[in-house]
Amino acid sequence: MQYDFDTVVDRSTSLSVKWNKAVIKSVCGNPEAEPFWVADMDFPVAPEVAQAARALAEHAIFGYPHTDKQRLFFCNWAKQRHQLEITEREVVVSQGVLNSLAVLVEQLSTPGEGIIVPLPAYQPFIRIVRNLERDLLTWPLLYDETSHRFCLDWEKLEELAAKAKLLIFCSPHNPSGLVFDHETLTRLCLVAKAHNLIILCDEIHADLSFTDHVCLHTVAKEVGAAAITCMAPSKTFNIAGEHYSVTLFSDEAMRTQFIHRLSQLFIADTSTFATTLALASYEKGLPWLQALLVYLQKNASLVEVFLAKRIPQLVFIKPEASFIGLIDCSLIMHLVEADKHAHPELYDEQKSPGGGLLSRFFGQRAGLAFNDGTWFGGEEYRHFVRLNYGTPTSNVERALTKMEEAVNFLLASYRS
Repeated sequence: MQYDFDTVVDRSTSLSVKWNKAVIKSVCGNPEAEPFWVADMDFPVAPEVAQAARALAEHAIFGYPHTDKQRLFFCNWAKQRHQLEITEREVVVSQGVLNSLAVLVEQLSTPGEGIIVPLPAYQPFIRIVRNLERDLLTWPLLYDETSHRFCLDWEKLEELAAKAKLLIFCSPHNPSGLVFDHETLTRLCLVAKAHNLIILCDEIHADLSFTDHVCLHTVAKEVGAAAITCMAPSKTFNIAGEHYSVTLFSDEAMRTQFIHRLSQLFIADTSTFATTLALASYEKGLPWLQALLVYLQKNASLVEVFLAKRIPQLVFIKPEASFIGLIDCSLIMHLVEADKHAHPELYDEQKSPGGGLLSRFFGQRAGLAFNDGTWFGGEEYRHFVRLNYGTPTSNVERALTKMEEAVNFLLASYRS
C-alpha cells in the first residue's frame, strides 16, 4: 500500500500547540513563524488508525473503556517490531511516559536524594526532578566539536552513580538522536548494578529507530540490574495527544508498587479514544511505520546535504532515530550576537520566555520556530537548535531556504 506523506495538512485551525501562535511567539518571538519545534509530526495517522477513530466518533458514545487485550497487543507489537520477547505480566498500561516517570520518581526516591539526568535532556525530565525536590545530578554527554558527535561520559557516570538513587535515561536519546547498542547498554546496566542505581528508561522514540533498537528492559534482565522501561505509541504513530504508554518492570515488587500508586491516584485507566487509537496502531500500523521511516530518513538526508553544501556554517547532527535533530550553529553565534546588539528589539526575552538567542534569531530573521538549545540544559547548549523534520518534504525545503537567507543576511551584515 502506498502512503502519502507529501500532502500538506493545515493544522492551524486545530488545537495543536505546535501551531498555536501565542505559543510559537513564546518560543521565538514571532507568532507568524512556521513551526518546526515541538515533537509531533505533521502527518495524518495511518489509515487504519483513522478508520478506528472515525468508527468510534460515529458510534458517538464515549463511555468508560475496558479491554483485556491491551497488554497482549503490546507484547505482539514488541515481538513484531523489535523481536522483543516479553510476557503480559511484565507490562503495565499507563496514561503517558512523563506521568509514569513522575510517579516512579516519587515512589523510588525521597526528597534530597540524587537523580542523574544526561544532558542535553528533554526538559521535562529536569522539571520532574526539581518539582519533586530531588537533587538534580547532571551527566553531560561528551561532544566532539570536530566530528559533531555525542557520546556517553563513563568516568562522569561512575562519579555520579556513587551518590545517586535513580538515573533517568532516554533511548534513543532526545535530542542528540543517539541509538545505543547492546554493548553500551550492558555497560550502563553494569554500572547501575554496581552502585544499586535504578534506571528509569524513556524509550518513547524506540519504534522510530532507523537501525535495530535494543530495549534496555532485556539488557537489564540479562545483567540483573534494576530497571523500568517506558514505551508508547505516541511518537511512533503521531497520536501524542492521546496519552497512552506501557511500562516494563524487571522487578515484580516495583511493578506491584507502581500499580498500587496508579490506583491510589485514580490514574490507572486510559481514555476511550487513547485506548482505541493505541490498539489500532499496534495491531495494524507496522506497514505505515515502515514507509514513514523511509520518508523520515530521506528528509534527514536532505537537511544534512543542504546544510553541508549551501550553509556550511551550520552542521546537522544527523540522528539515528525519530524526526528531530540538533543543528550546531557555533560558527554563526558571534554574528547573531552582533545582530542582537544592533537590533535588541528583535531579541526581547520578555516576548519569548521559552526561547533563547538562536530561536529568536531564526524566528525573527527566517520566520521559523525551533526549540532553542538552552531548553535542553542551559547555556552550555545555546549554540544548538532542534529541528523537527517530521513534516512534508516541501516544508523542509522551504525551511532550509529561509535558513540560508537568514545566514546570508548575517554574513553580509556583520562579517568583517
